[in-house]
Amino acid sequence: MANTLICLPPEIVHNILKYVDPIDLARVSATCRVLRRSIALDRLLCKEVWCLHLDEPTPASGIKDFDFEHELHEFVRVQGILTNDKISVSRLPTISTFTSKLLQTASPKDSKNMKIMRTWFDDKRDKDHRDNIEAFLCQSTTYTRALLHPTPPPSLSTRQASAKLHVHYGTPIFHPRRGKFAEIYPYAVSMVYDLRNYKEETLWGPYLADGQAGVDWEKMEAVMLVLGWNLRVFTEQREGGVFGPRSVWREPWVGASPGSYEGGKAQVPGKVESGLGAGVVDPYGIEGTWMRVVCFLDFHDLFAYNFTSEDELPSSSPRPPLNTTEAIRLISMELRAVRTEAPGPDDGQELPVVYFEGTAKSMHTQWDPNANSRVRGSVRLTKEGEVRWQSVSVYGGEERWASEGIQVGGLRSSRGVLGHWFDKDHDVHGPAGPTAFWKVNDHLNDGADFDSEEEDDDWTEDPEEVLEAIASIVGFHADLGSS
Repeated sequence: MANTLICLPPEIVHNILKYVDPIDLARVSATCRVLRRSIALDRLLCKEVWCLHLDEPTPASGIKDFDFEHELHEFVRVQGILTNDKISVSRLPTISTFTSKLLQTASPKDSKNMKIMRTWFDDKRDKDHRDNIEAFLCQSTTYTRALLHPTPPPSLSTRQASAKLHVHYGTPIFHPRRGKFAEIYPYAVSMVYDLRNYKEETLWGPYLADGQAGVDWEKMEAVMLVLGWNLRVFTEQREGGVFGPRSVWREPWVGASPGSYEGGKAQVPGKVESGLGAGVVDPYGIEGTWMRVVCFLDFHDLFAYNFTSEDELPSSSPRPPLNTTEAIRLISMELRAVRTEAPGPDDGQELPVVYFEGTAKSMHTQWDPNANSRVRGSVRLTKEGEVRWQSVSVYGGEERWASEGIQVGGLRSSRGVLGHWFDKDHDVHGPAGPTAFWKVNDHLNDGADFDSEEEDDDWTEDPEEVLEAIASIVGFHADLGSS
């Protein structure tokens, strides 16, 4: 074959090789010196091979100089790892980094990147044969603590890479493998409700203790697991099932890429789209209606878990697993961007800081005095390029609860924000817990009064609306069975 190919004009060779599978292209390159040189010098070839099998990066991805040759080599390398019968957990950081890049460059619709990643991590296979899911998505502290036969934990970088991969994968894995793990939920609870994690060094959010809002993916994963578990229980109690017609947590990888939110194209009766004020820009897609979920422990249980144990735990030791019952609140938020300012020295510099205001109303507990509030906050980039959300809930003009979170998938992703809520004065005794919110549509109530401090009591429970809201996020079809 090599002799035949090298006798052809270069443009013909190019048009033949661009249809070769990336793995086979490397093999062709190894057949002879002429083909190796021809492939190495043909810079357009790697781009065309990439674009036949994967999504072509656009300016919206934020990647200015995409090195197709290097990334094609990385693709072959990662595919080799993930299709090999021999699992190599030490390669987790490589896999996590590359899949993050595939998500960053994924097309909003009919994405080839998403298709290949779903093939690599096929959740519809028999549970005993989901080797990539078991090996690469279940290596964080939460999972290694739940092993029935404990082994030395992986390195911090490996644990963080695994948790990041799982959060982007997006479907909480509650029962990784029959007989290998104890119940995962209590270990996630122990991380989320350990009040030692809510401190100045972590900015009280799901961050590393670096004071820079560096994302702690193990905390993000624990938040996802705890919220996912509670949403499952809530929907089972309300209608006896967990499957909804649409979901941002239903299909692996979906919504975890920039620009994946499609703007709530469905028409909303009685709603009008509002314009931004003069001089206000909204690159983060803040304006519109958002659905929020908040979970919390009974305060006495939270206090007992953190402050009444007989032995003082070392700061590096996790608290014991906690199998408990949590309360859950579903909240509808209407937000509007109100002003912008230049990023500060501790922020990412690519986008401005945007401040917002709005209202928050409970969907199913209108009798709760904490149900309805005003909301204000800001969105900005971190130095790592993550989208950081901060908010404060205001009751009768007084700030009460604050939150910190990261938008999974980046700018305008449909997956939404995962994070922590806590007392606005940072009381070391709490309360605190997990929260998430995601955008439903771009519309606001016609004539909504964002400036009034009056609480709006005209809010009644609609069971169908509540269940439809939950259906928009739950659907853990692969991992809800008993272990």
